[in-house]
Amino acid sequence: MAGELIVVVGVPPEIEQPFKAHFSKITSAEGFQLKLVSTYHLHQPYTDEYAGDLYDELVVILKGLGSASRESLLAQTKLILLLLQKPDASHALLVDRFGVEAFVAPMRPDVFDLPLATGGQRGRVAGLTVRAARRAIRHGRKMLFAIDEELNGRENKTCLLLPPKTFGKDFRSVLNRVQKATTTREDTASFIRGLKVLSLDRQSGYYQGDGGLVFRSPSKSGPRHGLAPIWEDQHEPSCVLRGRLRFGVSYAPNFHYDCPLPPRRGRRRFPGCHSPYVLPSHRTHANVAPNDGVR
Repeated sequence: MAGELIVVVGVPPEIEQPFKAHFSKITSAEGFQLKLVSTYHLHQPYTDEYAGDLYDELVVILKGLGSASRESLLAQTKLILLLLQKPDASHALLVDRFGVEAFVAPMRPDVFDLPLATGGQRGRVAGLTVRAARRAIRHGRKMLFAIDEELNGRENKTCLLLPPKTFGKDFRSVLNRVQKATTTREDTASFIRGLKVLSLDRQSGYYQGDGGLVFRSPSKSGPRHGLAPIWEDQHEPSCVLRGRLRFGVSYAPNFHYDCPLPPRRGRRRFPGCHSPYVLPSHRTHANVAPNDGVR
């Protein structure tokens, strides 16, 4: 059990120490473990290279939490990534890189026109950034509990667990709904109502993705034989994280969707979690996990 973890991205290096000193007290009081403060120049756009390096660093941190069984790895974990929002919108790169497995919450301190030359100036920028971070985690915590209820209380009804690549292009609507709620600091009741009326195709009450594939999910008492990977398996780190966390909240590693295939010319090639998977010809349905793993 990892607990409630927080990662902060984009803090100007000039204020790293005062920011850490103040913000660590806040995270401790709020019950979070501050795992990383990643610095980045205030006036430089984020890059794909930085996003990849940051993801690798997060993987190292999560692996360092200790070994666990297939059932308990990252169980009861909540993960917030606080992101300094850039005027040039380059933070969208990081939202896309982390936005399925982590809860990405923007910080919006009004600091981009402020100087950082003196100790007093740096202290002011640090204070404004800390306050922005505090606002972000307070809304983030409310969102995490709402998402937890969806993932672990309504898992066979919610759209939040749909596998992104297998479900297809309409999963972007789910992502956009979460990101909109985060960006606007929407109240959680409104967020949940919005999920229920998303414009997603359905068949007999089940979500329907690309190629007409229907995603039927078993209840808690139903048969669940998903097999989420662990670090030691031959999978990419993202397969492991996405098999354990969705929008910053852990979910049952044995959860999966039963996707029946049409009897004729049914879909047999799936994107898979890290490489394409072709379903054997004798199979009449596919078991698809939220991380796009297929069995």
